[in-house]
Amino acid sequence: MNTTRWQQLISRREAPDAAWRPRFFRPAREDDAEALGRLLHDDARIAIFDTIERQLADLVKTRHPRERLGERDVARLVRERLNGAPLEAYGVWVYYPWSHRLVHLLDEAEFVELRTDRNKHKISGEEQAALARRRAGVVGLSVGQSVALTIALERSAGELRLADFDHLDLSNLNRIRTGAHNLDLPKVVATAREIAEIDPFLDVKCFPEGVTADNVERFLLDGGKLDVLVDECDSLDIKLLLRTSARAHRIPVVMETSDRGLIDVERFDLEGDRPILHGLVGDLTPERVRGLSTEDKVPYVMQIIGQDAISLRLRASLIEVQQSVSTWPQLGSAVVHGGAAAADTARRIALGEPVRSGRYYVDLEQLISGPEGEPAAADAPRAPGPAVAAAARPLPAAEAGAVELDPERLRRLVAAGVAAPSGGNCQPWLWVYEGRRLGLFHDRARSESLADFQGAGGVVALGAAAENVVLAAHREGLGVRVSPFPREGDEDLAATFAFFGAPLLDAGGRHAEERAMDGLSDAIGLRHTNRRPGPRTPLAEEHRAALRAAVESVPGARLQLLEAPAALDEIGALIGAGDRIRLLTRQTHADMMREVRWTEAEAEARRDGLFVGTLELSPTDLAGFKICRDWRALELVRRWGGGRGLERMAQKAIGCAMAVGLITLPRARLIDYFQGGRAVERAWLTATQRGIAVYPMTTLPYLFARLIRGHGEGMDPETVEAARALRARYVRLFDVTDATAEILLFRLSLAGPPSTRSLRRPLEDVLVVR
Repeated sequence: MNTTRWQQLISRREAPDAAWRPRFFRPAREDDAEALGRLLHDDARIAIFDTIERQLADLVKTRHPRERLGERDVARLVRERLNGAPLEAYGVWVYYPWSHRLVHLLDEAEFVELRTDRNKHKISGEEQAALARRRAGVVGLSVGQSVALTIALERSAGELRLADFDHLDLSNLNRIRTGAHNLDLPKVVATAREIAEIDPFLDVKCFPEGVTADNVERFLLDGGKLDVLVDECDSLDIKLLLRTSARAHRIPVVMETSDRGLIDVERFDLEGDRPILHGLVGDLTPERVRGLSTEDKVPYVMQIIGQDAISLRLRASLIEVQQSVSTWPQLGSAVVHGGAAAADTARRIALGEPVRSGRYYVDLEQLISGPEGEPAAADAPRAPGPAVAAAARPLPAAEAGAVELDPERLRRLVAAGVAAPSGGNCQPWLWVYEGRRLGLFHDRARSESLADFQGAGGVVALGAAAENVVLAAHREGLGVRVSPFPREGDEDLAATFAFFGAPLLDAGGRHAEERAMDGLSDAIGLRHTNRRPGPRTPLAEEHRAALRAAVESVPGARLQLLEAPAALDEIGALIGAGDRIRLLTRQTHADMMREVRWTEAEAEARRDGLFVGTLELSPTDLAGFKICRDWRALELVRRWGGGRGLERMAQKAIGCAMAVGLITLPRARLIDYFQGGRAVERAWLTATQRGIAVYPMTTLPYLFARLIRGHGEGMDPETVEAARALRARYVRLFDVTDATAEILLFRLSLAGPPSTRSLRRPLEDVLVVR
């Protein structure tokens, strides 16, 4: 039989009501007795279950709780109850057409009495009678199935409305209590059948199309207003729609998240002006979130359930959404536990108990096993490093003819220097002015990290700062002589500067200083990192030539550019993989998180590091990045062999690139990195003048430096192996050897102005005058 024909037969057999409603036959009525006879004659598959005598015995025993009844006493009370009626005609026969079962039961009043007897007195008789008049609605039948079944078990509502548009998949059976024979059945039908098999007298209304804008009022109001609404749907737009309508009709809402036992209560029946979802989503509307992918829902889910409130394993799992998992996970234990908690809360609201709006946690893992452990404490400002001690020593003597700088001119020159870029905006400089000499010290305590082998990245920043000082001095009409690493054996003193009242000339009367780049000085205050996305457009030849000339104006420096789409895709994949390694390695993760400032207030107070707003992340990526703050979550991701989603931000960034550049020098000494920093600043200022956005992406070069020159020192074997594999692909893109100083890897693009720019520490914190 073909599939279409088979589906048609199923569709005809399962008409809307017949799909989940049993049929009742009371043989004491002549027409029911005849109908039951015909059913038994026509359906040879019927299985009969008749325990009516035992049910009657159980009933009479519960009615005499203070008496110790023997078998004869029970038999006598049962005969009195039958009052001469034949046993087979007593009560009701219930036929379940979907399973061809015919079950002999006590009729409704006695059935309910006996089935709820063990509720007493946790639910009193008066309360049970009141609950029989209550209406409960459940939307979303994963967690909701557990809620609905628990409500049915307790009989804490007389009417249940169930809504879910989805069908049962095999992957649902990790948390939905049903049989494999129900696969592809509508969830509402499967749940309604489960309830009917527990209690055929409960009034169940099904909405197999789910709740929509067209039927939400019918779901909430038809046949009487709901007394409580339980929302367990995944659709954010429906969550908002349900609450908007529930608030309008003063219906309380309960939600369970199946994570950490969170029960969320919104008493719209008592607080008609209460903000939806406790105000956590602001004025978010259903229209804004309708149709979002699971991945794009993540930031809103974070708003609703709270970034710091979710369990460690859910945090880690969210990183893997649409990578190694298709959607966020749920466990059967959490769903059953949460379903019970939500049903309990709904019952107490229905009974008028003083349940308040709010969020309540019944976190079994924390209550029974103890806390998961605390995340690493927020980074405090670093203590002063060796540079402070080095700066206390006198600077080398000033050159003959050097001029004294007045305080305002000195401040202007140093302000130009600190406008330079630095890795993670760490600003690894300390400036000392003494006796007509300006010293630039490397404050290693600010730049030290596993990703920056031997502090070379910090030295690049110092070289860029030195370039700015030179350009600013020339703009002031001063001559300047820069002396990199002037004190042998002292790597903390990166450079000294001597200033002269006129440009320096050589013996032939020619300029003794490089002046070709002086026109870049106007861009010093405009230069910034720009991570904003934009269109991928070709790099114009004039821009390419200007950038190359700027880099190569530094002797030995070279600019390599990747522009072909295939090459850009490959470098995007490599940079993404490097970011994943950095985040999944404990020390580099700690170094990275130390750089980030998570609020504007923190960024303003510290005036260093990377304010998260400068990263130009989409809401989804920002939510994921916030999850990445907690190393414990990433440690789980690493243990699972996951983390591919951590590569996406870099890949998306390179998707906007007109080119990716690499600035190199042939040798890898500190002086080469210093000179490389000057080349970086010249290229960056050139790009700024031409409206080209620059985005440094430096993880790979410095990871490789530690791998090659440091022999993987500080890296675990797994990271070393991964880095070697990336290096093999990387050297097919760039002309580099193990001896090459790879100064800066960066993206070039066209982009609008950045949302915000990184701040700089005040001069008072970085400049010493003595």
